[in-house]
Amino acid sequence: MTFERPFFLACLFLLAPVFLGMLIHYARRRAVFGFFQGGTGPLPRKIKRRYWISSILFLAFFAAVVIALAGPRQGYVLVPETRRGIDAVIALDLSRSMDARDGGGPSRLERAADIARELVRGGGGASRYAAAIGKGTGMLALPLTADAEALLSFFAGVSTASLTGRGTNLEHLVDAASGAFKSGFPGKRFIVLFSDGEALQGSFSAALDRARAAHITIVAVGTGSEAGAPVPDGAAGEDAITRLERAVLENAARRTGGVYVDGMRDDAARVIRDALSTDASFRAETAGYRREARPVGHFFILAGVAAFAASRWAGKRPRDARARTPGGKR
Repeated sequence: MTFERPFFLACLFLLAPVFLGMLIHYARRRAVFGFFQGGTGPLPRKIKRRYWISSILFLAFFAAVVIALAGPRQGYVLVPETRRGIDAVIALDLSRSMDARDGGGPSRLERAADIARELVRGGGGASRYAAAIGKGTGMLALPLTADAEALLSFFAGVSTASLTGRGTNLEHLVDAASGAFKSGFPGKRFIVLFSDGEALQGSFSAALDRARAAHITIVAVGTGSEAGAPVPDGAAGEDAITRLERAVLENAARRTGGVYVDGMRDDAARVIRDALSTDASFRAETAGYRREARPVGHFFILAGVAAFAASRWAGKRPRDARARTPGGKR
């Protein structure tokens, strides 16, 4: 047997002074009875037996209460593992167009990484985050975790060279991000997709259908501008212009029940966090089972109540016994 609050068991040492007090009380009752009898003879056997039965039952009541307060546990039981909040995968498009610098500021990928770090550092939006990256193919870089430091380190070092391949395949990126969610954890699921929306390969629409069927909501974050910017060292030369395909990202968010966020706005991280937090009070979901020691304190509470009731009953003398006692009335 184990105890949640074993320090309460120290109160069992009080049984000794309580018992001593009972002895003193018994001696006084004996003296009073002897006074009325004109001597110091012993108490009648029936009265003596009832007194000590009542006293022992009271000690049992006291001990049961102390043990119940200590939180006894015995054996094991399987209890549902529940959690609140949501899980979110931050999906980063690593295609070459994400190296473009709109308006001469940071690159689209640098802006996306900054927002991702601010989102994770601020917390509150999701219970756990994961990271997925995609180019010509997609990959889950970090599984769902509550380790903010690991996520921050990853986003600080990510670049378009973090994944080999050419082209842009948002279908593979969304599929890789969707793979972070396990079927045994049916909580609210989000993919925060950072991209300029240029999908040159694959079927982005098919990936959206699969995400929607899996109850995954996409928050699409557009990085870049519709005016466009040149692609550094692009295969087509410096004059190749890449533009934000806002309509593509807005459609992705709308089809999965999510929202579109302009990644160029200063408060983009707050807007994303607000979008996630709308479901932070999502009801608790069963996420498997865990083994837990079975609490048995209620048994001691019931035993203590029974012992106290029996103690009170045993301490009462029947009416005919009172009548035969000196001073008793019929």
